[in-house]
Amino acid sequence: MRAALWQAEGHLERREYFAAFQALTDALPAASTAQRPLLLGLRHLSTAGYRMQEDDRVRARRQLAHARRRLSPFPGTETLVDLVAAEVEP
Repeated sequence: MRAALWQAEGHLERREYFAAFQALTDALPAASTAQRPLLLGLRHLSTAGYRMQEDDRVRARRQLAHARRRLSPFPGTETLVDLVAAEVEP
């Protein structure tokens, strides 16, 4: 699980949103009940970035809102959220 999170984080930092989405989706079946909210929040975040790259601002903002809601209980995720938010909410 740590490897999948590390890989997804790297993809997000490099703005490789679809690759991040794939890494997180692949990790979901093995995730525990406690890990699922984090993975789903990061998956929403990667989807927001991807939607922005596809020039779909409405859906990008919606996905970013979902990501913020899901990731709010997890300290340390603010940096990634801010990174994607800078592209979605210029």
